[in-house]
Amino acid sequence: MTRFIDNLSQVLTAASINVSNSIENWFPYIDEAQETFIKPVLGDVLYGQLQRLLDPVILDPKDGPIDSRLADLLVMIRKPLALYALWLGSDEFGVSISAQGIQVIETPTHKTAPQYRVQNLKENWIRRANTSLDLVLKFLDEHKEDYPNYVCQDADLFISGTLEFNSEVDIRESRRVFVSLKPIIRSVEKKYIRPTLSSELFDELKATLQSKEGLSKDQIVLMDLIRPALAHLTMSRALLEISIDVLDWGIFDTGGNTFANVSSKQASNKDRISIMAEANQRDGESELKALQQFLDESASEDLYPAYFHSTRYGGKANAQQRNEFINKSDNSFFLA
Repeated sequence: MTRFIDNLSQVLTAASINVSNSIENWFPYIDEAQETFIKPVLGDVLYGQLQRLLDPVILDPKDGPIDSRLADLLVMIRKPLALYALWLGSDEFGVSISAQGIQVIETPTHKTAPQYRVQNLKENWIRRANTSLDLVLKFLDEHKEDYPNYVCQDADLFISGTLEFNSEVDIRESRRVFVSLKPIIRSVEKKYIRPTLSSELFDELKATLQSKEGLSKDQIVLMDLIRPALAHLTMSRALLEISIDVLDWGIFDTGGNTFANVSSKQASNKDRISIMAEANQRDGESELKALQQFLDESASEDLYPAYFHSTRYGGKANAQQRNEFINKSDNSFFLA
């Protein structure tokens, strides 16, 4: 693997560390950060392009000058990469592991920092790393024409971009938050949106999104009804799930600490989270009912025929009486 950071000066552009450091000591953490945090958001193709940009074995002079756009992106990538590497490696540096056990290294002039200061520094590194990576993703979104090999994953989702989601639910335009929501979006599509639209109309919309034809005017009207319901139902699930780590030895809250003087963001009050989740659930169900009513009142042989000929079509007479969208214990259609 070709590293995007190969000297100490590149780390120093992101964070202040002692110049007596040896970059070789940081390589394991740079490698891990690059594979864990950078590669998944760039995608395999663009990630491979950046690696080839740095690999003198692969790079052939007759290929022409270096692409300045890739060079600019590489400079941007180094900042979050360095910060993630510092965050990953900080717990192991200053510790000696030998046959005699695990010892903390101290000298007459350098003593180990108190644990709360270490935690504060780690909190600062991870916050800055996440913000920097969000800026990289925003840059790529705004300059897609310069990076044709940057392909957003799950482009077939009914909400396929950060700004689309943010227009319905405020996630501070965070690309990283949107990436974490994608599995929930896909799940909500299958469990809520597909049965509402009918499998026929759902599959028709998906096929259009995956083609290069573009949505028709009638399909755009339908998508404007689908997205609010999808966004609110996704947030209802995410508020309860996104701060949970499911590991092979148990289920844990993410990001907690036991130090009173550590300056970190605390998880929101659980009662407040529940209230927000319920509010998003109610909004989503209301918007889903409006979507169903619109289809029952509008579908015909010429307009949304896939839905009109499906078993989901209830007809205009029954459009307002359908009450399948309230999450109650005696409801058999939608149960969260």
